[in-house]
Order: sequence, then structure tokens, then C-alpha cells
Amino acid sequence: MTLYLGWSKLLRGLALCCAGITVHAATVESFSPSGEIKGIRQVSVRFSAAMVPFGDPRELTPFSIACTPAAAGTGRWADGRNWIYDFEQDLPAGVRCEFKLRSGLKSLQGETIEGTSAFAFSTGGPAIVQSEPYEGSVIAEDQAFLLALDAA
Repeated sequence: MTLYLGWSKLLRGLALCCAGITVHAATVESFSPSGEIKGIRQVSVRFSAAMVPFGDPRELTPFSIACTPAAAGTGRWADGRNWIYDFEQDLPAGVRCEFKLRSGLKSLQGETIEGTSAFAFSTGGPAIVQSEPYEGSVIAEDQAFLLALDAA
């Protein structure tokens, strides 16, 4: 009887102790840019939990990156929760990039990353940056036009 009461008290104490412990999943709080946008040079991502120790020089890349056409760049951690990806140059029109979270990625505390796992953006199609004759000028009926675009 005494042994039984001892075990029941132990189990009850353990249950009360562990009742307050909950395992949360980390998420991507923000990913920028998104949608269609011109002049992209940098991607910034903020996680809801620390992913690396602050100042850790490791190059833990949380995403697999695919851009079409290919666009080179490098990633770095600004702090434990903010990851930055810098392209080598401003992306021209016609580029589409997709960033997918690497499978098995966990926070510093071992939390799994839940929620949206793929993010994409594009620089859109070509846009007119200059025209000849310029807007508002007088034109002839058989006028020729020259357009300068921001992409091939």
C-alpha cells in the first residue's frame, strides 16, 4: 500500500510538473519581397524563434533557392532570428525566384518550422524606361517610335 501511494504521488507530481510544458512550433514571421516587384537586391526573412546563436559564423542556409534565370547571391544571419540574402546585383526584369525551407530545419530550441514553407517573387516583365518621341510631344502621322526597356 505504501509503495502504491509513493508511486501515485510521484506520477501526480510529474503530471503537474509537465502540464505547463508545451512544445511550440516556430514560423517564418515575415518574408520580403513577395509578389511582383522591380529592383530587387535583397531578401529578408524573420523567424519567430532564434535559429542560430547570435554571432555564430556558421553559414546555416535555411532555404533552397531557385531563380530563373539564375541569379547569384549570398546569405547571412543578421542576428539569431533574421536572415538576409544579398543578390550580387539588382535583378533585371523577367526573373522569378522561389525560396523553399529546407526539410528538417529546426530552431535553436529544437522547434520544428511550421506554416508556409515556400516563398516566391518575380521582377515582372519589361517596362518602358524611356520613349522617343517623349510623352506629350507633337508627332507626325508617319512617326517612328523608339522605346528603351529595362529588359531584353
